Amino acid sequence: METSDSTVRAVLSELVHGAMQRSPMRASPFTQSYLVAVLLEFVRSDPARLGLLLGVESVKAAALPPVLRYRRLKEIADTSLFLSGVFADYVETSSTGSAWYRTIGARAYLDLGGLRRRLVPAEPAVSAPADVFAETYNHLGRHFEEFASVLTTVADRELFPAHRRILALYQRWLETRSDRQRRRLINLGVSLGTSRSEGDDPSCPN
Repeated sequence: METSDSTVRAVLSELVHGAMQRSPMRASPFTQSYLVAVLLEFVRSDPARLGLLLGVESVKAAALPPVLRYRRLKEIADTSLFLSGVFADYVETSSTGSAWYRTIGARAYLDLGGLRRRLVPAEPAVSAPADVFAETYNHLGRHFEEFASVLTTVADRELFPAHRRILALYQRWLETRSDRQRRRLINLGVSLGTSRSEGDDPSCPN
């Protein structure tokens, strides 16, 4: 029997909540729900969407009417976030690199935040309007890398067999000394003590 969306959403909500607790990043319940929605969307979507040419689509989006541009920017932003988080290894070793995806995704979310405020005018009686979607888009845009890391934690710990990835992650960390790789290893339970020599194997999680 096919698993219902409500069941999948409940599982993903628990995973995102757990990953947020391990992250120094703080986010509103709505933003966390948005992350869950991004994961759920791609669980159910056509895999071909992951092949979206984000740079080309970003250029095309600029010429679209506001409503259509909003939809296209959301697709670009969410795809960038999903790929940067769930498929971090692929993104980091791709010809464009993680910085390119981060730039495309962050800019799309920030543009979404501004466009959302223009498309949804504030109520006259509200002196300080706070559109929750606009705030979430702006937060995701300003902290794109941190939120991508939250999705990476979900993928590393729950979606993919972590024990097969630890050695590759550790070797990449030795080469790059990347803070992101270090955080991924720590979240997987790997000790990175300063006394460890570079030729030693990482300690595996219990």
